[in-house]
Formats: sequence, structure tokens, C-alpha cells
Amino acid sequence: MCETAPQAPLPPHRGREATLEILSVPVASHVLSSRVLPRASCGPDDPEAPAVRLFLAVPKEGAPASGWPILYMLDGNAAFDFLTPALLESAPGLVLAGIGYDTEKQFARAHRIFDYSPPVCAGAAPRPDPHHPERLAGGAETYLARLTGSIRAEVERDLPVDPARRTLWGHSFGGLFTLYSALTRPESFARFAAISPSVWWDEALVARLVDTRSIAEGRARPLHFGMGDREKRTGSAGPQPDGPPAATLRAIERLRARPAGLEISAQVYPGAVHIAALPASLPGALALAARA
Repeated sequence: MCETAPQAPLPPHRGREATLEILSVPVASHVLSSRVLPRASCGPDDPEAPAVRLFLAVPKEGAPASGWPILYMLDGNAAFDFLTPALLESAPGLVLAGIGYDTEKQFARAHRIFDYSPPVCAGAAPRPDPHHPERLAGGAETYLARLTGSIRAEVERDLPVDPARRTLWGHSFGGLFTLYSALTRPESFARFAAISPSVWWDEALVARLVDTRSIAEGRARPLHFGMGDREKRTGSAGPQPDGPPAATLRAIERLRARPAGLEISAQVYPGAVHIAALPASLPGALALAARA
């Protein structure tokens, strides 16, 4: 069963443009900044694709001897668009790193779908998106290598970070990528938060990943799912659903039947449509990443 979150007002979708108000308002606990990472080291190789933009919130308080915990947030433009001073101030000793794209939009739609969607198998070449064959998909293996390699090195340069307290968070296709990372490279992060993961995109592939997943040494790694109970795919017909996404629930049950190596938890956000699950997940994600 999934835990149901208390009913609470959910911020609406702000639209496609990212206003990023959090970068220009006072925050008592953190220093915020944004910069484009060097393409030569952080990619992507495609000159037509936008470079990586880093959104960073660094605690004002001193780091503990072991270093700060850090929360990596995919779709950084959107993630930081929904952050508030109160949220940041609830986790004064947590670094937040939004890994986004050099665009004015909340989401770089085609590029994120390529970067966050799993290949059909390890080492497989990109393939046509099964739902939109005019665009390519399957770049998650390469993107995960970049994220945990050159991008991580750039993010954590000169920051005292605790390697044992790195958390990965993602929403929608970012949630699918987070789930893929937990199943294929569980050692890449200590904790995972997959919010409204796009399991529907290729449910059979997700099932294979669950059945053949890697298991990291040591203690089980938390894998948290969050989802609304009114989620509906963009452009799909019919009324709003009355309950959490069935494909995601099936994936969770499949994982719970094979629990070794992962500590599974799940939460439902009442009344939340797909985009509203993003801000609804933030308090829990920050708490997960900040805990000892």
C-alpha cells in the first residue's frame, strides 16, 4: 500500500517559462547561484542541444566534518522554479543542485526525453521514441555517466560534500531516469526519489529492469515514489483519473516482491495532477536528502 499525504494546497503550474524567483529573493539559509557548465567537459556532444545549466543552493552554515548532504534535482529549471525560501530554510544544512538546461523554459522537452529515457539494454544505441518516432530516445545510460562523472565533478568542485549522502530526485521523465539509475547503478547515489515516473512510456522495459536490476553492496538504498491521484498524460482524452497511476503501482508492487537492495516507500498527493506532484514532492524530498 502507498502512504497518502495529508491534503494540502498545491501550487499551480506556472507555465512553460521559468521565472526562477528563488534566485532573486532573500533566503536566510542558503546562497543561490546559477551558471552554465562548460560544454567541453560536461556535454552534450550535440552542438544543437542546450548546454547544462546548474542551479545551486549552498548552505550558509558551516559544513560538518563529513561534508554536506546534497540533493541532485533533474529538470533543474523547473525544480528551482518551484522552490521557496521556506522550503530551503527547512533544510539549512542541505546542498541543492538543480541540473537543468540552458533555456528560458521550465522544461527542454525533446532533450530531456532523450537524456532521461532508458535504452532497450545496456550499450544499446538510441532508438525512435515509441510514442513519437520523429524524435530519438534512449540516452539515459550516457547521461547517467555524465551526471555522475564530469557534471558531478563540476558541481562539487570546492564544495565539502558527503559522498554517502547524495540523493537523486526527478519528476516525470526525470522520475523514470531516477528509477532507471536506482535499478542499473544503485551505487551512483545513496538515495533516490522518483516522482510521477513515466513508467507508461515503456512499462515492459521497466519490468525487465526491475527483474534484472543491480544490487549495491552494503545497506539497502531508499527508493521513494511520489505521485498524484489525478495524473493524466498530456494530450490524452477522457476524464481525470480517480487514483494513482496504475503502471507506477504495478512497478512498485513488482519491486516490493523483490526487495533485496532497495528500501521502497511511496506517497500519494491527494488531488494532484501530474505537474502538481512536482511541488508536492519537495518537502519530502528535502527531508529524505537531509536526514542522517
